Amino acid sequence: MIRILIVFFFVSTTAFAQKLDTTKILSTTKVLVDTTKKLSFLKSVLNTDSSNKRSIPRTVLLRSLVLPGWGQATNRQFWVIPIVYAAAAGGAYTIWWNNDKYKFYKGYLSQIIVDKKTEVYIPVKGELRGPFVQTQIEPAVKAYRRQRDLSWIGLAVGWTLQAVQANVSAHLKGFDMTEDISLKFEPAIESSSFGTSAGVKLRLNF
Repeated sequence: MIRILIVFFFVSTTAFAQKLDTTKILSTTKVLVDTTKKLSFLKSVLNTDSSNKRSIPRTVLLRSLVLPGWGQATNRQFWVIPIVYAAAAGGAYTIWWNNDKYKFYKGYLSQIIVDKKTEVYIPVKGELRGPFVQTQIEPAVKAYRRQRDLSWIGLAVGWTLQAVQANVSAHLKGFDMTEDISLKFEPAIESSSFGTSAGVKLRLNF
């Protein structure tokens, strides 16, 4: 009886250990699958398969969306990169300038609304100008806020356009741009059941 219990104990322990090992293997496999998916996505962004011309424009588009100018560098259009970053710098400066003016006038508007002031004096080029009331300051606050928001939209549109430009350029690089485009007239002889006839053959090469 004791021997039977000992054998049963070892069999149960082995089965339990196998169950734990199976669970660990399944969890490890799931992690490996998830990691493989992430690596495949990063590989599609970072690597360009030159043998598959259809994958190049997609890769260029993804790179441009991740980092402006990256797609142009992939297309070897290095002269476009300074233009892209100059436009981005201009957009960022416009956003900062309008946001700074918005906060400046909003602070004086808050003095009228929150602090219950009837009028305020605003420094302009080192001199206090005024008095200004709420109806005079509110249009400036709204105008600078609107211009700041439009600048954000413009920056997003510019980001998208540079990605589209890189994608289109990558597509054009895959086209057959051969210069062998010609129109030729050649003599031709055709045989038929009625006999042989001579004529002219028109051939277009492109």
